[in-house]
Amino acid sequence: MKRVVDKHTVAHLWANRSQSDARTASGNFYFENDRIWSYGSHFLIGYHTQNDRGQHAVIITREKNSNTTNGQVNIVLSASNHLTQLRVPVAGMDHEQVFEKWYEEIKVIAGNLQTARKPEKYVSQIRGVFSDAEKYAEFYGLAVPENLIEAGAIQNLDQYSAIVQKEAAFRKVEEEKRYKRDFKIHQAQLKDWRAFKTTYVKTRIGFDYLRFDSKSKRVQTSQRVEIPEAIAKRFYGFVIEAINNGGCTECNMTLMDKYRVEEINKDFIRVGCHKISLKEIKTFVKKQNW
Repeated sequence: MKRVVDKHTVAHLWANRSQSDARTASGNFYFENDRIWSYGSHFLIGYHTQNDRGQHAVIITREKNSNTTNGQVNIVLSASNHLTQLRVPVAGMDHEQVFEKWYEEIKVIAGNLQTARKPEKYVSQIRGVFSDAEKYAEFYGLAVPENLIEAGAIQNLDQYSAIVQKEAAFRKVEEEKRYKRDFKIHQAQLKDWRAFKTTYVKTRIGFDYLRFDSKSKRVQTSQRVEIPEAIAKRFYGFVIEAINNGGCTECNMTLMDKYRVEEINKDFIRVGCHKISLKEIKTFVKKQNW
């Protein structure tokens, strides 16, 4: 059994599953078992697959690369034209990823309708992409996602604009849900930190937090910095005085000879890498009864 052969033989041996592996003399076109590559495992040209009904097909990429790789893809297409061929944007993706890739491809094509002199050209391209998706879904017995069905039906600019607006509205809702979920998680983490169950809490929207360790008599920040109570009290007096005088930037002060006071205003202070809101500071001071 020859394992070093010409490129056309590599493709035919793979397509017909005549042997387990083969490659060209240069090694830039080869297969192992069901998968065939160009130049290396980073570029999968295609692979054999089977559905739940026992039907066989080959998945072949539409991804573009170098002229050499594109030529090898065409050779694979020709060698396997007697088989059921399923073209995908990128070989090796799972079902969800490949449907999402098709959806993004259609959106890019449909975007050209905004300036198209011949919109039918892009409508035809959309139909071609959607046809690939339908064929793929039918083979695997999958339902085509609704957003892809809607995108595949685009025939004019108004339909494209409607999809873009719908997607934007969906993203806004999802972002709001994510914000509420993240906020709830953060509040729980902050509660644990204030209760000394943890030593650190990640800042949210750029602000840090304060707590007081009654054992060490030190003010602690959510970035694990500790300041003796007496120094913290004096610094609080400095902050209030600075605010009463209109605030400052580059405030000509270094806290504990380590942390440069960068800014003080009626909303927040910045000291070193810390940014602490005045609301947080005043709540902390009131709790300590300073």
